[in-house]
Amino acid sequence: MRVYYDRDADVGLIKKKKVVIVGYGSQGHAHAANLKDSGVAEVAVALRSDSSSRAKAADAGFKVMDVSEAAAWGDMVMMLITEDDIWQTIGGGTLEFTVMSRAREMLADSAAGPWARMVMRAALGPDMGQCCGGQVRVLLERFGSDEDAVLAGLASCRTITHPLDGSAPLGDAGDTPPGLDRDTGCFIAPVTLPGRPAFLYGAGHIGRALAPHLTALQLDLHWVDVEKARFPAEIPAGVRQVIASDPTVIAAHAPEESIHLVVTHNHTLDEAICHRVLSGHGFARIGLIGSATKAARFRSRLSKAGIAQPELDRLVCPVGLPEITGKHPARVALSIAAGVAIWQQELDETG
Repeated sequence: MRVYYDRDADVGLIKKKKVVIVGYGSQGHAHAANLKDSGVAEVAVALRSDSSSRAKAADAGFKVMDVSEAAAWGDMVMMLITEDDIWQTIGGGTLEFTVMSRAREMLADSAAGPWARMVMRAALGPDMGQCCGGQVRVLLERFGSDEDAVLAGLASCRTITHPLDGSAPLGDAGDTPPGLDRDTGCFIAPVTLPGRPAFLYGAGHIGRALAPHLTALQLDLHWVDVEKARFPAEIPAGVRQVIASDPTVIAAHAPEESIHLVVTHNHTLDEAICHRVLSGHGFARIGLIGSATKAARFRSRLSKAGIAQPELDRLVCPVGLPEITGKHPARVALSIAAGVAIWQQELDETG
């Protein structure tokens, strides 16, 4: 049996989340204070409007809300469902399966007019057989060609107004904070922005195995190689294929917040890309495929080429998880993708 201690917990996972504690008795008080003292920026306490504990929670410095208000204030989840695919998740389980089934019924309804929508209500225990319990409301909205023009016009908005009933179109919510707006009977949701830019150099067997994993991590993926023939016939949806006779030019113009993964067919090209990234205007992470011997040789050569030690220390080679060994492309790709997921988590926590 393994015993877990404070050092095993990564509080960074929730420091930027909105956390709601329902109740402010001995347990609720302790949990709320623990979260606040641990650096969680936004902690709210949910209580009945007539609760005698509201004043105590407010005096302790907590935001106090009604339970229904707190449910809307906390971090929300959204999911995109098509006839044969899904994007994002609302947590899995029976609830997600039921929502997907109902959404596809709406998509198949040829008689549905523009801006068709409905609100599903479910008790997770009795209705869904999920042990977590509680109640949930899910807004389902059907988008088709009739809605394309309005949706395109909302792409630059920060938040969007989603009516809960009727056939009114979505609208720009301006600076209204996300959550349930009881005054208008609408749900305010943030516009999902593109993921962190990532540059994958190399379309060989490792690159081909890795690209689908990177898109699943919701990265804004640019897949770079020197000629079209190196790429597979089918490029994963959402991937930007970049054919460049000199990939270092692409690396030089990548945004500062980019992740770079170097898995090309040529060591000389690998080194040139690494040099351009390390000597450039900034980057989030860089990983290079190869052995410890390759890493030592590259660091020596890059140092002689003028790359300072702090930048060399940021070059991760071999990239991926050391616990996953072997050279099978699928295994190597999973190892690298797992490492990238850890980078994402670190970058989300530090900004």
